[in-house]
Amino acid sequence: MKKLAILFLLCVVSTGYLYAQLETTQVEITDGLEGKAQLKSSIERNLSNFLIACNSAVMNGGKPNVKKELTSEAQKILSEMWKTSPMSCPVSKIEEICIQTSSGYQVRNVPVVMLEADDDSQEQELVFTFTPVGQIDDISISIDENKYKEIMDEHESVQDLYRRQVIVDFVENYRTSYNRKDLKYIESVFSDNALIITGKVIREKPKSDRALQSLGRERVVYQKRTKAEYIANLKKVFASNKYINVLFDEVEVIQHPKLTDIYGVTLKQQWNSDRYRDVGFVFLMIDFQDELNPLIQVRTWQPEKLEGRVLTRDEIFSLGDFDIVRSLIED
Repeated sequence: MKKLAILFLLCVVSTGYLYAQLETTQVEITDGLEGKAQLKSSIERNLSNFLIACNSAVMNGGKPNVKKELTSEAQKILSEMWKTSPMSCPVSKIEEICIQTSSGYQVRNVPVVMLEADDDSQEQELVFTFTPVGQIDDISISIDENKYKEIMDEHESVQDLYRRQVIVDFVENYRTSYNRKDLKYIESVFSDNALIITGKVIREKPKSDRALQSLGRERVVYQKRTKAEYIANLKKVFASNKYINVLFDEVEVIQHPKLTDIYGVTLKQQWNSDRYRDVGFVFLMIDFQDELNPLIQVRTWQPEKLEGRVLTRDEIFSLGDFDIVRSLIED
């Protein structure tokens, strides 16, 4: 009985220590804002207050109170994210650089724990976008930092670098929109004439009863969907799942060699929800004709494996598979 009492006491002490840690998260910008002391102070203060408010809300079972620190759009994003999963920051001090973007500033690699996610994917990192005066304007779940740097380093011009930054933001917001169950955002980033292809693995019935053929063979059957059909199906998925955790890995960005306002984005997607899980390759064709509002013209999904074998790069959809690109642009 004494051992149990001691164990309980340790648990209480540990929990108290965790809560103490949760209450005192502070942010320091180490680079990127030289000569902008007031802006630096605003970003540090607003992000620190945001994380402290999240930690306090987790401890008290409420919602974060951060009206001054966030724009109205960011407040909406936070509300949607919190509805699917409260989050906390597990560290007491964050030291990060600040990146200047075309519309403001950005701080990446902010660690959080998504409490509704599976145990093996609770630890994630957020990206915060700030207005020119340091107010939080956007929140998204980040891709791997090494992959981010790799994508940026592959730019071939200033315009290409800008577009790659937009694409990364685009992909991160696209991923986070599933977490937020933001159907309106997903609908807004697809062209009305978008081509959407989904693959489904089926097992063919064996032609004989021989033992070696008893399992049959797998093949992928592809289905073409309209934007309306895709959105209608997502609406049902969102309604039937409390939390959806979408992870993007192996992100690759390629500019079309001739149609330079067209980019292909290939990534491995891990889909985790209450009712369904899968891993597959997603290809997005993104059109930059309107630089401020890029649109998805093509989205495809393929299973990661076929008959136990991971699909090769040649088997995954890419820009070269779609002659339709030019007609889509002209439309």
